[in-house]
Amino acid sequence: MVERDPRISIIIPTKDRADYLYHTLRTCSVQDYDRLEIIVSDDGSTDNTRDVVEDAARKDPRIRYATPGLGAGMRDNFEFALNQVRPGFVIALGGDDGVLPYGITRLRDLLVETGMELVAWPTPIFSYAKARTETGQLVLSRHQEPRLVDSSVFLARQVSTLNYISDVESPMFYVKGVASTRLIEQVRSRSPEGRFYTCPTPDGYSGIVLAGEVERFAFSGDPFTIYGTSPTSQGLGYLANDEQAKKQSEDFFRTVSSVPMHPELASQPYSPLITVMTVDYLLTARDLPGWPGRFPAISFRKVLENSLGELAHGLYGEGRIIRELQILDRIAAHHDLQSFFRRRVKASHRFAAKSPFEGDGISPGKIFIDCSRYGIHNIFDAAFVAYYTGQFANKVTLRSLGNTLARSVAYRLRSLKKGGLFPHVTEWADNGTNSDTTE
Repeated sequence: MVERDPRISIIIPTKDRADYLYHTLRTCSVQDYDRLEIIVSDDGSTDNTRDVVEDAARKDPRIRYATPGLGAGMRDNFEFALNQVRPGFVIALGGDDGVLPYGITRLRDLLVETGMELVAWPTPIFSYAKARTETGQLVLSRHQEPRLVDSSVFLARQVSTLNYISDVESPMFYVKGVASTRLIEQVRSRSPEGRFYTCPTPDGYSGIVLAGEVERFAFSGDPFTIYGTSPTSQGLGYLANDEQAKKQSEDFFRTVSSVPMHPELASQPYSPLITVMTVDYLLTARDLPGWPGRFPAISFRKVLENSLGELAHGLYGEGRIIRELQILDRIAAHHDLQSFFRRRVKASHRFAAKSPFEGDGISPGKIFIDCSRYGIHNIFDAAFVAYYTGQFANKVTLRSLGNTLARSVAYRLRSLKKGGLFPHVTEWADNGTNSDTTE
């Protein structure tokens, strides 16, 4: 049972993203929900992040600034931000993500209606100019029907696909989900360190570990938040091959070097491969004392093959590929699969990296919008376009389009129907009546 107006907290762990954070906070401030708090946790930014937050807080008292101190690192900054939250529900955003208009009120309605403590939803994706494309892009997904998701089915699918990031139903409360603080405390009570975030990176782990705490969770067909991708996004830093991106990635690797991956991953340092991260999340959650989640055995042959497939897509530079191959080779050796792995490496072929789709476009499940063409410059603009475009698209069906076309044709035909210019005064005209005629 969820109270009528639960407290909903948005945590925004961030560092050196003031220009983007400004627009993220704008999407939060326009929310029409009083029991909302927005906590920005600043990991020792060297830009004007604090000024941006404190200026926003003067206009909106629901916003507040917090900091764990200089150089805590992503993982500890997320944990610190989570520690600031009061009982209720929580969503985490990055410093370039956003909330859709009326998102929190609509989310409250869904929480009350379903009574669920864990909810996931699909999210639009906005890329700032110079991030993925030169002009910026907004990607909208087709509407989906709301449903309840069986957690055991979701977890088994993670083992099958080994790709947490592509699973639209993932209930991670980083941008695409919300969780009750009760569930979060339940996870913390199982951790020997009393932490929620146990893996090197905080996003996908939350979806897997929380799914295991419940039998079912809710999936909304409508989004409440929007992903943002900026040139400062860590994920892009892994894939870019310029010197600045490499330095950014190396700095991140150093901050998580004290947190190796699971022993079944040979206790290797963090890897950005989606396959490996998914396995690390699953195994780390599984080992929490008393964790009720269940999933099938993981095939490490498949883990190695999928990981090589990621490297073969041409997204990583040569130096980065060598690092990941060394990590995978040690994982293979740990499972007596080193000969198999090295044969697969020799037989693998690297594909040329695909350029991202640019401009307007439509695919079976998505709509691509060229942001420069429509004056969409930031996450605030994108949030409004995504919301109102979604509202329109969700109400348009083949039947409604057919009815609209039929009414339009009927109206046009009526307008072309021949008849007198003034059909109701034909008798008057035939009788030669004229009010200006005098006898």
